[in-house]
Amino acid sequence: MKKVALMIDSSADITKEKAKELNLHVLRMPVIVDGKEYMEAETITDEEVLEALEAQKSVKTAQPIVGDMIRMWDDLLKTHDEVFYLPLSNALSGTNKTAITLAKNYEGKVTVVQSEFVCYPTVIMMQMVKEMIEKGYTCAQIKEKIETEGELLAVLIPEKLDTLKAGGRISPAVAAIAGLLKIVPLLNIRHGAIDLEDKVRTLKKAYQKGIEVVTKDVNPEDYIWMVIDAFDPKKSEDCKKMLEEAIGQPVQQHSFKTVVLSHVGKGTIGFGRIKKIEY
Repeated sequence: MKKVALMIDSSADITKEKAKELNLHVLRMPVIVDGKEYMEAETITDEEVLEALEAQKSVKTAQPIVGDMIRMWDDLLKTHDEVFYLPLSNALSGTNKTAITLAKNYEGKVTVVQSEFVCYPTVIMMQMVKEMIEKGYTCAQIKEKIETEGELLAVLIPEKLDTLKAGGRISPAVAAIAGLLKIVPLLNIRHGAIDLEDKVRTLKKAYQKGIEVVTKDVNPEDYIWMVIDAFDPKKSEDCKKMLEEAIGQPVQQHSFKTVVLSHVGKGTIGFGRIKKIEY
């Protein structure tokens, strides 16, 4: 069996400790706070990013540095036969397209998935990849299965609109009107892209609607379920119980890390499902 290195980037919201436990190699992303560049998990923490957001500083993320990506591939291929890379969704970042192009220079030794994944679902998908490799699937076969059978649907519910406004996800005028009318937007992630799903008047209704959206017209047993929070574990626990009651299945809990946190802000809750791939 070939030795395959499994690689993701830090949009997967994974800690260094968890990455080491799962033997995942993580390409870290730059974070820019008020014009000063840091490296996520290396020179800035989640807590420091949160403090910057609450101080209304400019917080932006950038694509992984191409040179770092190539160096990681080269280093991994010194100890592995192949590299399998599942990057941030192609609809949210140009990294995916760049990586697919660069991988052509590696004569089949680097496989890059045309991804529709973001946040912790990327990690869950990579756990499936690991099992497929252990069953004898080739990297090319796994890539095809993910691209044809992989499915992520998530609903993000922000507690405040400041971060979304600063990141350009909603306009200042819409944010002002929504705040005045106490409107809570629901954002969906489908096919790797973010769009407006609905608008309701209270957070309680928003959580109920979010659960309705992710559970509609599916057999819960066919999916892996999760709730993801932005530094609000109590709210996450309450939402986890609501989702478990709705589907009768276990629900995982995770937290947004720096890359996603910098775009959604504190208090955001995400309901998500990932389809189980058959293998």
